[in-house]
Amino acid sequence: MKHTTSLAAFFIAIFSISTGAFGQSVYRCGNTYSQKPCTDGVQVDVQDARTPAQKAESEAAVRREASTANALEKARLQEEAQLRAANAKTTAPSKDKKKKTSKPTTSDAPTGDTDATHRDAKPHKPPPKKKKEPEYFTARGASAEKPKSGASKNQ
Repeated sequence: MKHTTSLAAFFIAIFSISTGAFGQSVYRCGNTYSQKPCTDGVQVDVQDARTPAQKAESEAAVRREASTANALEKARLQEEAQLRAANAKTTAPSKDKKKKTSKPTTSDAPTGDTDATHRDAKPHKPPPKKKKEPEYFTARGASAEKPKSGASKNQ
């Protein structure tokens, strides 16, 4: 049993060393980057050269920017909601307007310009309905015209 546990510890140690993350080489080939070397390719160092303090500062800056962006988004959404509410109040017809538009009375009729009342009195015609296109195409040959009955008798 002792040999099994020591053998297992040995293999665990070897496998943990072999799973270490080793950096891969990156090559610049003209304007492109590749993991495979190419002719006239230059190996590029891609290691992060920042100190831990610099990394922490950049991460903090990213978090601050994200919180600022969230605050701006909330403010924009609130402004849009207020504008929608204000527009809904101004566009909603009042009860007095409904009464006047539903049936004009003699006091509401304009004086002098009778053409405007005639234009408003015309009923609205709906636009003509378009023919519904078939879902599939069907080819048809030219139809043969029937000769006139009198022309066939004379010949």
